[in-house]
Formats: sequence, structure tokens, C-alpha cells
Amino acid sequence: MKKTSKKDLAISFLTELAEMKPDRLQDIVRTTIGEELAEVMFNYAKEVIQANPDKIVENASSMLILGYLIRTHEDGNIPPEYLPV
Repeated sequence: MKKTSKKDLAISFLTELAEMKPDRLQDIVRTTIGEELAEVMFNYAKEVIQANPDKIVENASSMLILGYLIRTHEDGNIPPEYLPV
């Protein structure tokens, strides 16, 4: 059985999110992330975009990567030597 790559999983998930009804997506965000953390992420994104509005695509990509890194860190999957001191 072929293992699905991270890329394939991400594309599949993003496609599902794009097709999802907004209220269902809100329920998922509320349940899995929580209102507080979602607000922190929203405010951070707003600051980054306002600081350099000409680089919205680059900033959006960076924020997706940061979100993934946060999750990876929560799961304990970042090697200790890469963590901030």
C-alpha cells in the first residue's frame, strides 16, 4: 500500500476546506484551535499583512508554514536542536 505524501494530504485537505460550508469550517476552527488561539493567529496575520501589503502572497505562504510548524511543535516533532533557546 502506497503511503500518501504530505503534499498530497495537504492538497486534499485544502480542497476539502475550500468546498466546505463556512459554518462547518467555523465549527472545526472553534473545536480544534479554539477562539483564543484563532484570535492570536488572526491578529498576527493582520500585523504581517499591514506591515508589508505588497507581499500578501509571500506572507500568506509564510503564515501557512508557521501554522504547520506550530502544530508540529505541539506534537513534539521538532528536534530539540532546532527549537529556540
